[in-house]
Amino acid sequence: MSLSIIVLAAGKGSRMNSSIPKVFHAVGNKEMISHVHEIALSLNPKILTTVISDEFKNFIHKIKNKKIKLVTQQNRNGTAHAVKTALKKNNSSNIKNTLILYGDTPLVQKKTIGNAIKYFIKNSLDLCVLAMKPKSSDHAYGRLFFQNKSLIKIIEKTEMTKAGLENDLNICNSGMMIFNTKKLLKYIDKVENHNKKKEFYLTDLVNIFYNYGLKAGYYLCDYEECKGVNNMQELSRANEIFQNRKRNFFLNKGICMEDPSTVFFSADTRIEKDVKIQPNVYFGSGVIVKDNVLIKSFTHLEKTIVNRNVMIGPFSRIRDNVEIGSNVKIGNFVEIKKSDIKSGVKISHLSYVGDALIGQETNIGAGSITCNFDGKNKNKTIIGPNCLVGSNTSLIAPLEIKKNSVIGAGTIVNKDIKENSLIYRKSELVRKEKKK
Repeated sequence: MSLSIIVLAAGKGSRMNSSIPKVFHAVGNKEMISHVHEIALSLNPKILTTVISDEFKNFIHKIKNKKIKLVTQQNRNGTAHAVKTALKKNNSSNIKNTLILYGDTPLVQKKTIGNAIKYFIKNSLDLCVLAMKPKSSDHAYGRLFFQNKSLIKIIEKTEMTKAGLENDLNICNSGMMIFNTKKLLKYIDKVENHNKKKEFYLTDLVNIFYNYGLKAGYYLCDYEECKGVNNMQELSRANEIFQNRKRNFFLNKGICMEDPSTVFFSADTRIEKDVKIQPNVYFGSGVIVKDNVLIKSFTHLEKTIVNRNVMIGPFSRIRDNVEIGSNVKIGNFVEIKKSDIKSGVKISHLSYVGDALIGQETNIGAGSITCNFDGKNKNKTIIGPNCLVGSNTSLIAPLEIKKNSVIGAGTIVNKDIKENSLIYRKSELVRKEKKK
């Protein structure tokens, strides 16, 4: 299919009350516009153009895919003006169809867009509006107006009230549209700005197409899927819907969650078979969990690979590029950062492991820490296989403890340790009777 996609993302988003451009607020730890770009790219368009504003300059680095062409709308003169700005830059005249998406609709799904495109082609339409039926009438979406079953225009809410039509029209415009590209190029210049805001609205093309005898129609979509995010309340609702989708996805895969409503997933969370998740677990970005893992309550994971047969938590935090080998036990109140934990390791409780390599079958005692920061630089701790680190031990990096070594409880280690060593801090216990 010959397809060009234009993503409109230049809106100010003033109702967010934030210095961050609206489309860069996250749903499931992934920017809204990244959700839309993922769907767009999955449709294999010939051209993918995103219309941005100057406010993007500090955020452009977040859009990493080189297939996405960025075009700046210097003046916000409405959606039709934004589309014209894209059309002037994307050389799409030889591409049969153009799909218009919005950067603030993170919940729209590939299947929905694909079905809408099929409907558009099957019915030989020149324009297709992706429409929806809101659950209540308390919204600002424009409504689709029909005459003799023909879609003739989109009426804004203010117009409906004046005409007494509000109760009669319940099919609403999502903003997303599909066009025959040649017809779009031909008629978009006929859009005028005779409105209060003096802006050029893409929705006016529905009536223009009708007046010129072109065929316009609509494809009905799910409301929650296609509605845009305009404020923090709506962002919160979008996150809620996203989380419920993710929870159901993993439950259907056989993942056991004792209380799904308390488990938070990111967009890129990957979980394999026979995983059990207790309540109040947070999966940040970049987490992969393999088979037969138990994650106990109040565990926080980010940028972590968890291999088979691992037990984590409760109250553990694992972050910033950690890999946990198979058959590992990470216990309560343990924090691990930027470390490689090999198979069979036990870090059972109350420890901090940062910038470290922990060898196979090594046991880290309660209250032990890697002292990885010297005030200027982060330094690495290497502990070989089959070592025992006693409770309340401080390991001052840079440091290497070689295999089969034992570190006694309460020891401060600041020098490399040879293999098969026994290191301990000798301290006499002094007993004196109290003076009466």
